[in-house]
Amino acid sequence: MSNETEQMTDHDSRVTGSLTVDLWVRRPVCGPRTTVLDRLSALRTAGVLDDFNVTTWPEELPLTGDNRQEDLLDTIEGFEDWAADRGLSLRPPFETRTASLLVGDSEDVLTTPMLLAAAYEGGDLVGIYPCTDGTDTWTIPEFLDALEAGEERSPTGAETSAVLPATKRPTG
Repeated sequence: MSNETEQMTDHDSRVTGSLTVDLWVRRPVCGPRTTVLDRLSALRTAGVLDDFNVTTWPEELPLTGDNRQEDLLDTIEGFEDWAADRGLSLRPPFETRTASLLVGDSEDVLTTPMLLAAAYEGGDLVGIYPCTDGTDTWTIPEFLDALEAGEERSPTGAETSAVLPATKRPTG
């Protein structure tokens, strides 16, 4: 399996006090993925969002064997730990399964979501979409709707885990 993870932008804008989004996408970047990119661009232009980064990832990541992508798996583990600490889950859309290989062997793989957004304020992770608390699910479009409307968007409803800082309201 080739290493499909690549940065589509070459800068890291996680500056103190700024609201940024890291968008993780599967290829090809078209359809609903393009819609999300357009909305993020509009939010950046409007000054609601300081910046966003786009990174592509493969549909599946080997969990065993020589093709493991340790850095990407560590990033995903960090996302899952962040969610678990807040009583949330990122599964689905992440899913672990056993894949059959052409030579008769099999390997454990992690299926990645088509889209995942990680929101940061001042370099601190403050939200991951999609996520669920087992009852409610928070999606990327809902997150973007909240940004556009100037609302706080918190998966847990707790003020301490608000995804949108009060200082980042749309103007006008």
